[in-house]
Amino acid sequence: MGLFDKLKEKSRGIVSSAKPEDGVPQLPADEVRARLLAISGKGIETGVDGDEVVVAWSAKIASAGAGGGDYEYRYRSIRLKLDEGDHEAEAICFKTDTDAELGAGGLSATKGWEKGQHVGSETVHVIAWLGPHATEGGADESGYKFSWSDLRDPAIDAVTGAGWTYKPRKV
Repeated sequence: MGLFDKLKEKSRGIVSSAKPEDGVPQLPADEVRARLLAISGKGIETGVDGDEVVVAWSAKIASAGAGGGDYEYRYRSIRLKLDEGDHEAEAICFKTDTDAELGAGGLSATKGWEKGQHVGSETVHVIAWLGPHATEGGADESGYKFSWSDLRDPAIDAVTGAGWTYKPRKV
């Protein structure tokens, strides 16, 4: 594999589309939606907001503030719009950091959210996992590493495994 191939693989779903393997049958939009809604993991919650499927990660984390006991909430999500005519799922990332906890309705992309094709990772001290399996009393995971690929890779697999193309949506 050459350098160009490695770069192309790394940018898959971020700057370039991810296409299904040859011969994978194209499933109906309801099946793609069901596959996306089945994505799970620590702090991961899925849902439908309007005409988009949302795959989100959220956690209460220790803040870098001077208080020592301070905390904040981190929310990261990928929102996918399904186009059954073209068999494509267009995706865009949203993120926000806030002092207030957002409930399930907090998946809506409103003011204060940064959107784009986010990449990279961040290491945080998780006090509590949010989402459908919220922890009581704290997760106490020091050095937990969130990566955008934790959301993007399962979404790409769900879409391409259903015979559809995953496309990064432009801002």
